[in-house]
Amino acid sequence: MSTPQSPDWQTLSVDVNLATDSFINGEPYSSGSNALLEHVDPVSKKNDYSFHNSGAKEVEVAVSAARDCYENHWSNTGPAARKKMLGELANLIDANADSIGIADCLDMGKPISAANQEAHIAAGFIRYYAEMIDKVYSGHSVPTGQGALELQVMRPRGVVGAITPWNFPVINVALKIGPALAAGNTVVIKPSELSSRSAILVAKLAIEAGLPAGAVNVITGDGVTGDLLARHTEVDMLTFTGSTATGKLLLSAIGQSSIKPILLECGGKSPEIIFPDAAEGNLDAIAQTVVRGAFWNQGQVCVARSRLLIHSSIYAELIEKIHAVASSMSVGNPLDVDCMFGPLASTRQQQVVEDFIESGIEDGANLILDGRNPAGGEEGCYVGPTIFTDVPANARIAQQEIFGPVLAIFTFDDDDQALALANDSEYGLAATIWTKDIVRANRLASQIKVGKVKIVATPAMVEGPMFSHSAEPCGQSGYGVEGGSDGLFSYMRKQSIEFAMG
Repeated sequence: MSTPQSPDWQTLSVDVNLATDSFINGEPYSSGSNALLEHVDPVSKKNDYSFHNSGAKEVEVAVSAARDCYENHWSNTGPAARKKMLGELANLIDANADSIGIADCLDMGKPISAANQEAHIAAGFIRYYAEMIDKVYSGHSVPTGQGALELQVMRPRGVVGAITPWNFPVINVALKIGPALAAGNTVVIKPSELSSRSAILVAKLAIEAGLPAGAVNVITGDGVTGDLLARHTEVDMLTFTGSTATGKLLLSAIGQSSIKPILLECGGKSPEIIFPDAAEGNLDAIAQTVVRGAFWNQGQVCVARSRLLIHSSIYAELIEKIHAVASSMSVGNPLDVDCMFGPLASTRQQQVVEDFIESGIEDGANLILDGRNPAGGEEGCYVGPTIFTDVPANARIAQQEIFGPVLAIFTFDDDDQALALANDSEYGLAATIWTKDIVRANRLASQIKVGKVKIVATPAMVEGPMFSHSAEPCGQSGYGVEGGSDGLFSYMRKQSIEFAMG
């Protein structure tokens, strides 16, 4: 039996037609403005296409289209019809995974194998929320006296503004429009200026799936465009994934314009704690898992396990193995099907990461693997895996989100020291604890201040919750629940209806 050959991604990337215009009210939209942004190819650092930097006019047109669709079409569409259309959208995303994957690969340097897989994951999120529409009860009655009845029901919020990041472009679009549309809202998406083309393609597929014009709109642009969307008084809710600094700016914009709920998933500095009882006979596999968790997507992951805490009894041996695994990773062209480590998303991000590496040296940390100027990546935005040990607790690389392939390693002697190190951060997204001791695991999980704690007793791969996972960050990582069934209710408001019947 022959093995299916991988597509010729290089040829497909030349042949695929990827739109760059905003997509509003069911069709491409260009204001004719000369306000253009240049996209830079992260592999070559050369300009590869131009697109419009949407201003007040484009934002107004998009929000008006979403409002009209909400009031006159989508909010009045029954659950069976919504389910059918969202299910078809998921099918179309699956069918167009190659084009979507190429868009994200070319835009932000994501290795094509990962980009293609993430398109299917995005389809899974849409399908999950489509299936929830007729399976989740969104209301209940409450106790009253005789002759009275009160119903508490969940309603859509209206027009949702969604600002999505560049690190997982199509997944973040799906994670926001899936529950928003399932709940009965319409959406205006402002994708990152580094990776907008997959969002435009998804919006086009929504029309093909039968969704009414205006249900899903995409406006291209930079932070100014996002600020305009956040301030618009006809936007009923804002959802954002990105940096803590930008999240704070959006909170300020809302405070200066109109009151609306906002869902924030911001920065992270997630700890991974390894106890010796989990390491017995597993150090090689643990090293592989640690490297994958720290350097996945070139470290451009909000929940990247970028702070590694190792018990002193296994510290030296595990570091040696981690160094060996990370050193074996080489950068490559993201269109190569075998590439596992591509460039960073932009020249700015490359400079940010390289500045952090320099600061680690200046702060006294021990640089044992330097990813700057990796072989084969001289022309692009490449920084390879980078590892520091003996990191001072107050070093920038210990306290600030880097969003790049930089791992800071610490040592500890007991549970209390591990907990103190894990909580020595303003962020609160995720944490991993390697232990077979259920008492220790339970105690630490209850005291680590993060939205998600993963307890790992073995490096063996097991199936996780996938689309049903939901969590809420804390600290400077944001607030509000995303994912799973609870994530659907984040896009709804509670209304009470009281009947006084006598």
